[in-house]
Amino acid sequence: MRKDIEITGKPAVLKELNIGLIKDALGRHGQATRVEIARMTGISQPTVNMLIKELTADGTVLNLGAAPSTGGRRAEVYTLNQKKFVIALVAVKSGFFEISVIDMELKEEWHDRIERGQEENCNAQLVRILHELIQKNEHIGAISVGVQGAVTNRGEVFAVPSVPEWEKYPLQAALEEQFLMPVKITNDINAVAAGYQSLHTQTENMIYLYTDGEGIGAGIILGKEVYSGSGSFAGELGYMQLGGHSVEELMCDKKRDLNALLGQIIINLICMYNPELIVLDSAENSAKTLDIVMQECRRFLPGDVIPRIDMAHTEEYYFRGLGKLGKELVDRNLHVV
Repeated sequence: MRKDIEITGKPAVLKELNIGLIKDALGRHGQATRVEIARMTGISQPTVNMLIKELTADGTVLNLGAAPSTGGRRAEVYTLNQKKFVIALVAVKSGFFEISVIDMELKEEWHDRIERGQEENCNAQLVRILHELIQKNEHIGAISVGVQGAVTNRGEVFAVPSVPEWEKYPLQAALEEQFLMPVKITNDINAVAAGYQSLHTQTENMIYLYTDGEGIGAGIILGKEVYSGSGSFAGELGYMQLGGHSVEELMCDKKRDLNALLGQIIINLICMYNPELIVLDSAENSAKTLDIVMQECRRFLPGDVIPRIDMAHTEEYYFRGLGKLGKELVDRNLHVV
């Protein structure tokens, strides 16, 4: 991201902007000399020299030594220090933001909860929260946001009733432009699935199934990666048709056995994906649910295709999944394999 025009303002704000541009340039290119950094960012050479000196002194940037000689004095090459980075995580809930800062080993350094303001729209409040967070911790290298809605592969949010202003809003692009760092926007259940899989790395393919008794959704992992589908609609099980009715309609029928319905849904998921593991959210489900699901599976499926079915609590894995996806952004930005 090149700064083609001179920006005026408070020195501290300009310094923060210039540091962001330098980090962005090193993140995109992996490594560069000070002359290359000045050319890529449009920042004056003296300012680049001064800021690189500061960033090297505090460990944000590493000096890799001299570049190969081209006949003159060999320039020193710099890169971002992966271990110095932390990741900002935000879970956007119906009435509040839950915020965390983690290191590159996914260990939490800070956690807080902030109520959503009645007078301030959600987007403005999120931006303000992130600004304040970055001012407190200049080593934030990526932002990972979880939302209660669908998210396209480009980070555009839709079907998000808790934040109507975000309908079809390019949240990822807007935050990346605002903060000059990589941003990941993820559906909450996909984040939970990623978090669970990160602790069960031997599992290649799995489905995390969430239901609160009224709605239902799934996070799908294929080849150890979150699978959201070409239209980011994979896992929206409420639209699935059973016997001429949508699953959402069937769940609203108070006369219907929800455990048996869940068993039918899982049978269909096994037939479509044949995963090694299915995980049921345990907030609304119980050991009885698990027994009925297994009975349904054994009635209609060959025993050797029935996967392991476990139960887990969504909240235990949500932030770990956001962290895993945020760490992947930093690794990708630093060209870490």
